[in-house]
Amino acid sequence: MANVERNKIRAAWGMALAGALVLSGCSGGNGGNGGNAAPSGSASGSSAEGGAAVKVDGPTVYGIKLQDMDAGGTLKGQYKGKKLVVATMAGDTEKALKDAAKYFEQASGATVEVQSFPAESYMEKIQLDLQTNHSFDSVVMPVALIHGYAEGGLVQDLKPYIDNKELVSPNLALDDFIPSLLDIYGNYKSKLVAFPYKPDAQIFFYRKDLFEDPKLQAAFKAKTGRDLKVPETPEEMAEAAAFFTKSLNPDSPVTYGYSTMADNTSSRWIWTNRLAAFGGKDVDKDFKPAFNNEAGLKALEFAKQLTQYAPKELLTLGWDEANTLFANGEAAMMEQWPGLMQTVEADGSKVKGKVGYAVTPGGAPTMGGWSIAMTSSTKNADLTYKFIEYVTSKDLEVLKIQDKMDPTRTSNYMRPELQQQFPMYQTLLDSLTKGKIMADPDVPYVSPKLDDIMEQAVQSVLRGELEPQKALDIMEKSFAKEIEGAGITG
Repeated sequence: MANVERNKIRAAWGMALAGALVLSGCSGGNGGNGGNAAPSGSASGSSAEGGAAVKVDGPTVYGIKLQDMDAGGTLKGQYKGKKLVVATMAGDTEKALKDAAKYFEQASGATVEVQSFPAESYMEKIQLDLQTNHSFDSVVMPVALIHGYAEGGLVQDLKPYIDNKELVSPNLALDDFIPSLLDIYGNYKSKLVAFPYKPDAQIFFYRKDLFEDPKLQAAFKAKTGRDLKVPETPEEMAEAAAFFTKSLNPDSPVTYGYSTMADNTSSRWIWTNRLAAFGGKDVDKDFKPAFNNEAGLKALEFAKQLTQYAPKELLTLGWDEANTLFANGEAAMMEQWPGLMQTVEADGSKVKGKVGYAVTPGGAPTMGGWSIAMTSSTKNADLTYKFIEYVTSKDLEVLKIQDKMDPTRTSNYMRPELQQQFPMYQTLLDSLTKGKIMADPDVPYVSPKLDDIMEQAVQSVLRGELEPQKALDIMEKSFAKEIEGAGITG
């Protein structure tokens, strides 16, 4: 494709993003927030390049005294007088970056400006700046967008900075990132274009009080001949959902066996939560549709089956509506992003203290997530790299948990203090390790359009308007057309 044509596509992509869905990573969270960190230390020490590292007193967060506040001794105030501009969406991500920036400024001597934009316009505004004004040094965005920027040459490979032994922190420990996150979030066409910043995965929430009730266990055994347990397979999930659906079992203590959010921006995840479990993908490594097969059909048929056990208004349930329904005790099981925990454990929730969590049945949950990248137009490359390295370091990750940014490093899930504070973390770690399909198809430029196509197809099946195979045929044809039109190849 000629460069002028590719540039037109990039421009059109940027405008299209303005009205596109806010990608799924926004809806996550860890369901808890209780740290006591606030920048309280003062910086001291030499600021001369090549001198001593600047000593910054780290805060205590969730009972953990943060130690690595000078990036392994590589921050020495040497960036005094320089300014770094980071762009992201307003809200939790913005706050997390600002919280970390206060310490980075002390250690590096630099000034960090975090520019944020509202959810409804941040994609368009950041895309426009990357193409025209070039004022951002770093961006924190959903993974699919970062990969789109990489395809367009708007963000750069971080490997040369990692290979610079005079620059890189001795505590970088790339192998400490959850391997699937570093691979899926960070790598694009043999380049490491980002570090993972905010992970997300669909979680299976269930009423542990119901599954552990001896009377219900006996009734399930009498009805099915099997023990009632937390479902691990789609078949077990369907059987448990039928048992807890009052229209199918009048003795059920709840109205619905299954629920989730399934409006026309999120119903596709009912399908993708099983697509990988059955051996399928949304697109392959060459950006070809990879779902119109036995795995895709089986997953879509199962998604349709789940509607038998779900609320009649399922396809109108958004984030708040679906979470409220579950918190009101109307459903036995739900698949949702981790932030649901905030709702179910809040005062007034009828299921507070009664909810357990597990990997989605089938063992291949849909993943969301955000990454942090360096723009190709930055004039402060070394400084920008150090900031990216700093805010994703082991200790600084603990700081951002307060702002509902869960860890991306395995070691943080192993900290006893965090395991005690966030009992869901083991499930989240397992889910992030097993996830294979992203919430938004990872295809540069056209990811939002593919989301829409997928939603239309899944919704048509869940409403009973199309047979699953017909919907897959239409979806495959539409995917191929959009991808080919964008000129994307593996």
